Amino acid sequence: MTDLYGREAADNVGKRTLRVERGAWDGFASIGEALDAAVDDDLLTIAQGTYVENLTVTKNVTIEGEGPVVVQSHRGVTLVMSAAAATVRGLTVRGGDAAEPALRVDAGDSLIDSCEVHAEHAGGIAVVGGDPLIRDCRVTSAGFGVSVRDGARGRVERCEISGRRGGILVTSAADPIVTGCAIVRPDGNGIYVTSGGHGGFDDCTVSAAGQPAVAVDRGADPVMRRIKISGGDSYGFWIDEDATGLLENCEVRGTRGHGVHVTGRADPMVRSLTVEGVQGAGIQVSAGKGTFEDCLVRTGGADGVAVDGGGSPALRRVIVSDVAGHGIAVEEASGSFDECVVSRNGIGHAGIRVGRGAAPYFRRCTVSHVPGEGVRADPEAAAALEDCLINETKGTPIGVLGGTDGDGRYTLTLGVAERTAAAGTVAPAGLDATSATVPATEGDRRRDRSGPVTADDLDDLLAELDELIGLARAKQEVGDLVTLTLVAKQRERAGLPPPPLSRHLVFAGSPGTGKTTVARMYGRILAALGVLAKGHLVEVSRVDLVGEYVGHTAPKTQAAFDKARGGVLFIDEAYLLSSGSDDFGREAIGTLVKLMEDHRDEVIVIVAGYPDEMDRFLAVNPGLASRFTRTITFEDYSSEELVTIVGEQAGKLHYELSEDTEQVLLDHFAAMPRDRHFGNGRTARVVLEEMIQRQARRLSAVAEPTRDQLVRLIPEDLGS
Repeated sequence: MTDLYGREAADNVGKRTLRVERGAWDGFASIGEALDAAVDDDLLTIAQGTYVENLTVTKNVTIEGEGPVVVQSHRGVTLVMSAAAATVRGLTVRGGDAAEPALRVDAGDSLIDSCEVHAEHAGGIAVVGGDPLIRDCRVTSAGFGVSVRDGARGRVERCEISGRRGGILVTSAADPIVTGCAIVRPDGNGIYVTSGGHGGFDDCTVSAAGQPAVAVDRGADPVMRRIKISGGDSYGFWIDEDATGLLENCEVRGTRGHGVHVTGRADPMVRSLTVEGVQGAGIQVSAGKGTFEDCLVRTGGADGVAVDGGGSPALRRVIVSDVAGHGIAVEEASGSFDECVVSRNGIGHAGIRVGRGAAPYFRRCTVSHVPGEGVRADPEAAAALEDCLINETKGTPIGVLGGTDGDGRYTLTLGVAERTAAAGTVAPAGLDATSATVPATEGDRRRDRSGPVTADDLDDLLAELDELIGLARAKQEVGDLVTLTLVAKQRERAGLPPPPLSRHLVFAGSPGTGKTTVARMYGRILAALGVLAKGHLVEVSRVDLVGEYVGHTAPKTQAAFDKARGGVLFIDEAYLLSSGSDDFGREAIGTLVKLMEDHRDEVIVIVAGYPDEMDRFLAVNPGLASRFTRTITFEDYSSEELVTIVGEQAGKLHYELSEDTEQVLLDHFAAMPRDRHFGNGRTARVVLEEMIQRQARRLSAVAEPTRDQLVRLIPEDLGS
């Protein structure tokens, strides 16, 4: 019988046998002694007992336990595998070191079969090289149960993994294949793929995770099929920071957070996903993209599909039913929705809700049997419906500008400045069915920043900046820059040389602190001052600048820079350009430095990220520090500011917070740990969304809720 590598497995025919037994008069007293005496192809049989040793396997031998065999150490790695083709079978490996894993694979195609691995303080199994097979093992650890890193490969098959920090970690271009594994009750992520990690995951389960069951970020692109997630205190799938990859035939059931959350310009492909019984949204896309095909969302505690924060996904043939909130909700975002179906959503919610600043496109979608309006569009939205069927709604089919009467197919555009209903279709009441125009309000004009900026806009732009919640230090710094620019122009008019002023900036701060918002305003302000021709913002990250092969990076960086001419090039998480072992990121930095010098008056470059990482980023290239001489620090929002953010966002959605609710919110935010996972403004938005969903569940038991009940959020809605 042979294993997957073609080696003899349990029968060990033709091998020389070396026996290890403590206290025996013949054989070896320790495994280390037997390893020293062994040669390739030897079989080491280990008698029952506990062996306190640190072992390094450098020869192509087979080590098998006879009965319960425990190998343990208190310092260092208990078992290191570095042979080309060794086998370890039937051992219990225990590690006691505070930092080192119990078992580490440095190189080779080793087989680790039917073993138990326990680590009291650190990770269980670490694969840092080679292409091992880890099969039918049970791993428990304080760190990640299994980690694969630094370009290593390997297979992990039919293992049960329980790591307090997390189940499986794949990082730094590692590319393992994981099949048939069960990750049980990790305090952290069940599966975490990060920093350019790859990997294929098939037929695995994650249960009761403390953090997102599966997290993918920092440019990772795994392929995940038939992953089943059940329970847990957080999200099912969290996809962030330019990650891509494929999710296919996966299931998420019973999580407390969203089923799938896409953010940070991530762009995954998701096919045949089922999300059922989650407390958050079934699919949430914030500041990301993603393609979702043939998915099912049902019996959720919030919106079926929620898109906000500039998200722009593409959904095809997605079915949403029996959710507590809106079937599909889009706010300050866009996206396309083709052949999607919404039915039986929550009381008081629309089948499709298009909020302020949203511009989605719905084609051949169906909304039926909903207790509220079929489509509810905010007057400041810009939604388009093409050949959409809306019927059997208790509210009006189209809830905007007075609503409509009657079921039917709708083709119309709902916008800030113009709302047009196609000829021959039903238009909103009071509008001509062929063409209807509603003049934009003054509020619409003030918020419409798509047109060219003039000097007349400067006061409005500065006022808009000043109205931002918190960010006192950042607003002061931007105000100082504006003052310097005005003085420079006055000196030029007086025939004096302008003061030295570098407008390229470093924005240092945690996620969710308004860096992108302020960058966009800064560009518009400089355009109003006549410093920039257009003032538009082009937001990029490492993936937009760095190529996949030699000669590809410089053209990509040039193209991004050219797109930003006349405006601002905003590089989020710029420090990722200097991470990793390849030189492509540094090539992008070198190209960028030259372009900034050659076109110093055409483009303003802003680089953003965590403060410490940005300090290290500026030290990578001597030209960076000389061009980025000013750093604006974005401090975390205070608890009071987060309450204000929640209140402001609630008001925009026509909700109100009582004084008691504000106090409970304040205590809630004050108790939150302010670590790298804290989302600042994003956290405030998530908290509000969860409160709205809890209110919906609370009111579902009220036959005819009053308007005050529908509007007011009470402490109970915050949850425990």
